Amino acid sequence: MYLNSATYLCSADFSRRGSLAMKIQITKFISKAIFLQMVVWAISATAFPIKSSAQSEFNFYVTPILPESQIEETTGYFDLNLRSGEEETLRLVLSNGSNEPIEVEISAHTAFTNTNGVVEYGVDATEPNPTLVYSIAELLETPDPVTIPPGETQEVAVTLKMPEESFVGILAGGIRFSEVLQADGVESESNLAIQNTFSYNIGIIVSNERTAVNPDLELLEVYPNQINFRNVFSATIQNYTPTYVNRLEIEAQVREVGKDEILYEAESSMMQMAPNSHFHYPIYLNGDRFRPGDYVLTMIARSGEHEWEWEEYFTVEREIARQLNEDDVTIDNSLNWWMIGTIGLGILLILVIGFLGYKQQQLKKQINQKQNEKTEE
Repeated sequence: MYLNSATYLCSADFSRRGSLAMKIQITKFISKAIFLQMVVWAISATAFPIKSSAQSEFNFYVTPILPESQIEETTGYFDLNLRSGEEETLRLVLSNGSNEPIEVEISAHTAFTNTNGVVEYGVDATEPNPTLVYSIAELLETPDPVTIPPGETQEVAVTLKMPEESFVGILAGGIRFSEVLQADGVESESNLAIQNTFSYNIGIIVSNERTAVNPDLELLEVYPNQINFRNVFSATIQNYTPTYVNRLEIEAQVREVGKDEILYEAESSMMQMAPNSHFHYPIYLNGDRFRPGDYVLTMIARSGEHEWEWEEYFTVEREIARQLNEDDVTIDNSLNWWMIGTIGLGILLILVIGFLGYKQQQLKKQINQKQNEKTEE
């Protein structure tokens, strides 16, 4: 509805209708409508179950009870607009669909961007982003673990306390509901059963005012790295703004400094960045070794009508290259017996040639000596 209304308003003839005040109101409405549309797209998939164990069915479900401060009533996540210092109680219903009681742990997390260019809502980032003014995980107070009887439901409450000072843009995160299951007959070294986890995430977005914020990206650094024991060049991209970067496209190329040949390249689309977050975009070496030297990365990033271009010079140090190459599982670091044999044969051939040359010189000396003796006689 908002997008259609905004499109209609954009096509209106301002020269014939409305005063300056009406123009301002319409502009604000369009800005909020576009911002809302971006938010809806950004978090439309955040209310979902995550199953890390190989189970055939979900044991429990979580349904949010949307409060009056909710902006979009048709969503399965919390999308709230609240005043500074305001407190809101978020209520959720947990349903146990199994024949056994279930204990559920509840935790809060701040959204971040993973290496694949996907926003995470149910875990914490290993590197907290320094540009975050407020972490939504610190604004949420979650209850102690709850036990749900078989086939029953239970309501839980999570308290959200907004910052005392107002902020621009949005804060994004998630509330994670985790069940710990014990696998039958499998024990670890500590005699405890190995545990598989089933979890359910409910996304949450909060703001003081819904006004569109233009994204601002920056390439921070490029360095040799590894993902799953495979060599990559990692390019750290930072989103400095409190807004999602949607439908992000990236094109990257790596060359040696002073050369035109493209050594490695990568291209990705339909990625997304969380507000005030960064991620390490990988350019895979596809089984190649790191070679010490100076390189340059050229990169183009696009999101809607926004585009960024970067050129970054970096160096691969010899010792770092050696260590990473040893750890890369796609590189054969075993002894090369063919090379060793070839080198050995080469050394042997040199020794043989040297020995034959020596014997030939000795033979010449003997012949010359005998000729001299005959001459003297």
